[in-house]
Amino acid sequence: MAEAPTLEDPAPESPARGESPTGEVAPAPRAEAAGRGRVAAAALLPGVLAGAHLAGLLFFLNPELPFGLAPLLRATLAYGALLGAASLALHLPVLLRRRPTARFLPWSLAVALVAAGLLDGAQASHYAFYLPSGINTRLLKAGTWLALLGVIVLYTALAHGVTGRRYGRRSRWGIAAAALASLVVMVERREAYQPRPEPTPLGSLVEGQRQVRLFVVGIDAATLDVVLPLAEQGGLPFLGEVMTRGAYARLRSLTPTRAAPLWTTLGTGKQPFRHGVRSDRLHAAPLLAAGAELRLLPAGIGFSRWGLPAGRARPLPADERQALALWEVLGRLGSPSGVVGWPGGVRPAPGVSFAVGDGFFAGRAEDCWPPAFAPALLGSAPGAPGDSTLDPALLGAFGDPPAAAVVRALEQDLWREASLQHLLGERPGTRALFLRLPGLAQASRRWFGGYAAARLEGVQGGRAEAAAAQLERYYRHLDDLLARLWRSTSGPRLLAVVSPHGVAAPGPWRRARSLGRHPLGGVPTGAADGVLLLQGDGVRPGTFVPDAAVEDVVPTLLYALGLPVGRDMAGTALTGAFEPAFLATHPLGFVPSYERLTR
Repeated sequence: MAEAPTLEDPAPESPARGESPTGEVAPAPRAEAAGRGRVAAAALLPGVLAGAHLAGLLFFLNPELPFGLAPLLRATLAYGALLGAASLALHLPVLLRRRPTARFLPWSLAVALVAAGLLDGAQASHYAFYLPSGINTRLLKAGTWLALLGVIVLYTALAHGVTGRRYGRRSRWGIAAAALASLVVMVERREAYQPRPEPTPLGSLVEGQRQVRLFVVGIDAATLDVVLPLAEQGGLPFLGEVMTRGAYARLRSLTPTRAAPLWTTLGTGKQPFRHGVRSDRLHAAPLLAAGAELRLLPAGIGFSRWGLPAGRARPLPADERQALALWEVLGRLGSPSGVVGWPGGVRPAPGVSFAVGDGFFAGRAEDCWPPAFAPALLGSAPGAPGDSTLDPALLGAFGDPPAAAVVRALEQDLWREASLQHLLGERPGTRALFLRLPGLAQASRRWFGGYAAARLEGVQGGRAEAAAAQLERYYRHLDDLLARLWRSTSGPRLLAVVSPHGVAAPGPWRRARSLGRHPLGGVPTGAADGVLLLQGDGVRPGTFVPDAAVEDVVPTLLYALGLPVGRDMAGTALTGAFEPAFLATHPLGFVPSYERLTR
């Protein structure tokens, strides 16, 4: 029976012209070059296949990109060439040893397919709150199919490797078919996604709002792990009073931790795939299409360092958000509102007295509305490094000299406070105030690991104890700032102190790298709970509210103001935070949506 053709280069059965005295045949130069070319092409193929699937993943993660033959081919050529070159470099030992293609190509293709499938599945899980459910499901299915095809190729390679059999025609065609089928699966699953048309929100008639002045203060990376023990010891007199007279909760956050999406969720009550803000910056991707920009990048592979043009990211525009924020809702209902320091850009809206985005404090003067207020706010900006206008007593509490990062954090918080006070002086009729203070996140990155070691784990040591004391001083600074803001208002009031995520202590890997010393830094992350503190008329004193999430903040504040909750919001009102008498006189109501609001 004739033996099937193989991927191996056939050996001559009889001496040919050019045989050496030792019996070896000197290969012809053309045949040798062709053989090397085949081996090089085989080394390139796994990388090209992986690049094609990486290109497809970008279209899954960014559904707004135009999905067509030309953009997909451009992306495939770009990333196929990049990963193909990497694959060629990885196969250099094989090339130098002139190993036959059958010995490595099936294994490399199997690894590429399985890796692509696992990457797709990991991204679908990682971005579960950021991707529409339709495309998330299709990405999971595509990843499952790719992994299955990879396992089939891996089984074929293993069967031939263990038994020593040569690859026959059916095996070769089967491996090629699996590679081509993986591309078909990727294209078909992405092509099958069609954005579901959003129903036109019904007009909502809302009336009966309580005449209460609302004050929402967002503090980046605040955690009850510090607030609770420090308040019990009397170190945070104002926040301790808030917790005694009001309610508090740990807020379950969203992952991955990105400032703009999380703060937008906290301000709208909707998850990122609904409010449209899915990243902190937009990344230019001219290889995909003219003017194309990426919101989400593949996580876990360092894609931002090697897969994008350098220096082509820009801040989020104001129109990125596709849902009304609470200050816009209240403005439309006749309660003039103002916001200072919220990420995501600003835009004029009916009933909004002023809006100063986080970008304004980073040097973008256009993130201030009305623009006439910008010069006065810039006039209160902190001075150059080393020329701080901060109180020397405050600076002295953080070392002599204090770290530059801590000085910047203090200056940013105090600049936002001064800006808010100035804007309130210009627009005294503003009834709903929203302020975000980012400085604690910087302090937590610097000191929370030491705080956790000294206060939560009982580690005795100078470094950890000093770091814990510094972090507690920053919390005391915020406590004084909040007390000043609260005392600047009067009448019926409602205060909400919120943080969309907490901070975690360093993990085992960072501890291992510290060679037995406890690392002092912390990791602000959505894996750690955020904070909600409520104080005001109707709030039940000294109440801990269980099972709260970031999406619950807006529904809870709407209910506290006597307003119905939007049914298109992801969260629910935390009614357990309110007194029985308030619950009895304020039944929980609902409206279809606030996106089309009628007073």
